[in-house]
Amino acid sequence: MVMSEMFTQLGSVAAGIMFLWAMFQQYFPYQLCPHIQKYSQKLVSFVCPYIHITVQEYFADRWRRNEAYVAIEDYLSSNSSSRAKWLKAYIIKDSQSVALSKDDHEEVTDEFQGVKLWWASI
Repeated sequence: MVMSEMFTQLGSVAAGIMFLWAMFQQYFPYQLCPHIQKYSQKLVSFVCPYIHITVQEYFADRWRRNEAYVAIEDYLSSNSSSRAKWLKAYIIKDSQSVALSKDDHEEVTDEFQGVKLWWASI
């Protein structure tokens, strides 16, 4: 099979999947969507070995910062600022020094106790 034929078939398959997905979203009963999402995530977990953990910056009441988020932010600012390509700089209150942290949508890899981690701010 020639490379151009393979890309043509791949494009046709992708267009077909997008068409079916659009029809599925439009005509499938809304009440069944949470069940479909739950089982599709279980199906993906069999194929994808990664674990995704989201740490919110603020609690639900939006008045207090999450201590876990602050601890992760401190860890990343001290350990990964040299590896990140996009950084944010800000001045700490009542201080002359500048602190650096990762910019939004920046991804940094790190190894902690033999486990490889990918940190990304969203």
